[in-house]
Amino acid sequence: MTGARAVADALAAEGTEVVFGVLGDGNMHMVAHLVEDHGARYVATRHEAAAVAMADGYARSTGRPGVATVTQGPGLTNAATALTEARRARSPVLLLSGETARGFHDHIQDIDQQPFALATAGAYQAVGTPASLAKDVGDAFRHVRLGLGPTVLAVPTDLQRDEMPPDWSYPPADVVAPQRVPPDPAALAAAAELVAAAERPIVIAGRGAVLSGAREELLALAGRIGAPVATSLQAKGWFRDDPFDLGIAGGFSHEPAREVFAQADLVVAFGAALNRFTASHNGLFPQAKVVQVALERGSVGHTVRVDAAVLADARLTAAALLDAGPERTGLRTPALAQRLAGFERYPEFTEGNGVDPRQAAAICDRLLPADRCMLLGTGHFNGYPAVEVGVPDPRDLVLPWAFGSVGVALPTALGVSLARPDRTVVVFEGDGGLMMSLPELETAARERIPVVVVVLDDGAYGAETYMMEKAGLDPALSLFDNPDLAEVARVLGARGLEATTAEELEAALADLGPVDGPVLVRVRVDRSVWNEEVFRTLTG
Repeated sequence: MTGARAVADALAAEGTEVVFGVLGDGNMHMVAHLVEDHGARYVATRHEAAAVAMADGYARSTGRPGVATVTQGPGLTNAATALTEARRARSPVLLLSGETARGFHDHIQDIDQQPFALATAGAYQAVGTPASLAKDVGDAFRHVRLGLGPTVLAVPTDLQRDEMPPDWSYPPADVVAPQRVPPDPAALAAAAELVAAAERPIVIAGRGAVLSGAREELLALAGRIGAPVATSLQAKGWFRDDPFDLGIAGGFSHEPAREVFAQADLVVAFGAALNRFTASHNGLFPQAKVVQVALERGSVGHTVRVDAAVLADARLTAAALLDAGPERTGLRTPALAQRLAGFERYPEFTEGNGVDPRQAAAICDRLLPADRCMLLGTGHFNGYPAVEVGVPDPRDLVLPWAFGSVGVALPTALGVSLARPDRTVVVFEGDGGLMMSLPELETAARERIPVVVVVLDDGAYGAETYMMEKAGLDPALSLFDNPDLAEVARVLGARGLEATTAEELEAALADLGPVDGPVLVRVRVDRSVWNEEVFRTLTG
C-alpha cells in the first residue's frame, strides 16, 4: 500500500465517481489507482483551469464535492482563475495536486504552493507523512463539505511512493447535515413591526429561499400584505405563475418593475444577497426600508442599508411573519396585474447586420429543449438570455460569474452535464469566451458529453466595444475577424450549426434533434444592438 494508492482509496471512500484533470508526474499515480482500483471516471481536460471549472459545475449541480487534479507547479498555477471563481461561489471543489518531493528544491516545477493556493482557492491542505495521510485528506474533505469553499490538497511525490503503515485505514469525513435555523424572537419582532407598518411592500426571493423551499410561504405572505413578488437572477422564474410577479429585481428589471420598486416603502428580501446587481447599484428602491432574511451575517448590509435583519431560515421566517400585520391590497392592484400581463419588453426587433440578440434569445427560449439546465458566460451578450431564456427551476440555472471571468462557462457546463444527465445542458457564450475555452470543445467531443453551446458572435468583446465608444476611444481594438466557428466545431468533433438570420436560427434549432454529444450553434448577432440596462448591470 503506497501513499498514492492510499489517496485513491480515500477519494473513493468519500464517494468520488468522476475526476477532471491534466496528468503530470505529480498526480498520475493517484489518478491511475483511482481509475484502475475503484472504477472512477477520469475526464482528461486540455487545460488545468478547465478541470477545476468542470469540477465546479459538477459540485454546484450535485451539492457534492467536485474533484479535479493537476500536477505541481504550473499545473496548479494554471488553475488560478477557476479556483478563484469557485472560491467566490463557495463551491465544494477539491483540487488534488502534486507537490515537489519534500526537501528537494531543484525541481524545475518547484514553487511555494501554499501562498498561491491561499490567494486563489483560499485553503490549502498538505499531506505531511504516511501516518497523517488519513487525517490530512479527511480535513480537506471536511472543509469542502462544510460549505467553506474549495481547497487544494497537495501530496508530495516522494510521499506517494512511501509505504503506508500496515494498519492504515480511512474513515470518511464526518460532517453534520445542515439544519434549519429558526428566527430569533427579538429580530423577528423588529422585522414584523416594519412589515405591519408598510403600505407598499415588495417581497424579493433569492437562491437561499429556493434552497429553503419557501415558495408557498412567501406567496402566502405576499398575498396577505399586498406585496408584489420579485426574485434575484439566481431565482429567476420562481414566481412566474403569480399575476404580480415583477420578474428579476435589479439591473435586469423591466420598466414596469422599476416603476413599482420606486413606489415601495418596504422591501423584504429572503435568501437574496441584495448585492449591487440585485439592488441596481442601490438605486432600485430609493424610498424603501429594508428587511433582509439571510443565514449569514456577512451577506447582510453589504451594499444596501438594512433596517432589520433576521439571521434564519427563509421558510421558517416567512411562515412566522404571516401574522405580522393586517391584510391589505398594497401594490397588488388590478391595474398592475393588467399592465404586467400585457407588457412586451421588446415590442420590435432590429433588422441589421446579423440577428438582433434579443430576438435570438427569444427564439432559443421557444425552441431549445424545455428540460434544460442553462449556463451563461460573462459579457455583454449574457443580458439577453438572462432575461429571455427560462429554466424549469431556478436550480437549473448556473452562473459562473462570481469572479467576472470570461471563458469559464463552457468547461463549467461540461461538469454540469455529467452531474445532470436528466437535463439538456445549454450554455450561452460570446465569441471571446468561446475562443478562450475552445480546446474543451474537443474534450466534450472525445468524452461524448452532451451540451448545446449557443455562441452569440458579435465579432467583438462587446462590453468593451461599447465602453470604448462611450469614452471616445477607437473600438477597433476590441473587434475580431473570427473564423468559421461552426466549421471549427466540426473539426474538433462536435456538430456545428450556423445562423445569420432569425429564420436560419429557427430552422437550426427546430432540426436540433437528440443531443448525445456537443453541439455548437453559432449565431451571428448585430453588435449595434445595445441594451442600456445590460450596460448598467455590468458597470454601474
